[in-house]
Amino acid sequence: MNTMVPREDLAEIFDQVVREITQKEAGIELQSSDAELDGEFCTVYTTFHRGYHTSLSLCAERSMFVRLTRRMMEREDVSDEDVEVFAKEYFYMLCGHVATRLYEITKVPARFGIPVFCRGRYAPEDRMEHIVLTYSSDEQECARLVHHALEELAHQEQKEGLPS
Repeated sequence: MNTMVPREDLAEIFDQVVREITQKEAGIELQSSDAELDGEFCTVYTTFHRGYHTSLSLCAERSMFVRLTRRMMEREDVSDEDVEVFAKEYFYMLCGHVATRLYEITKVPARFGIPVFCRGRYAPEDRMEHIVLTYSSDEQECARLVHHALEELAHQEQKEGLPS
């Protein structure tokens, strides 16, 4: 993604998609923030393996994923399993919208794996943070969307003087 779409444009696509999908699917308003991640977090992530060789992750306070699940299920009583299932479904939709927007620009089809859910934070070992977008929700929950690039691509941008 980083070689086909300028970093600033890619960040704008990610920002628009995460805000739109989160509002539409969960009724949660996200605002840009410089808040630090603290507390009980969960992460959903996936790897793009066709068209682009990159990954995305969303780390958010567990309470935000619980609210998202309640809204999507339209009920208050949700289990930990429900939260995992609906967090993955939400993230799958989010990645699908990212892939669609990228296709509109590049005409390169993207494929990504089924999202994985984990408690805590997750960062792939063979990739570096390329774009990090931090948000606060309308209930002051913190979330962070991270685009992970292959290390050599991120290093290449740094050598060329591009912001990472």
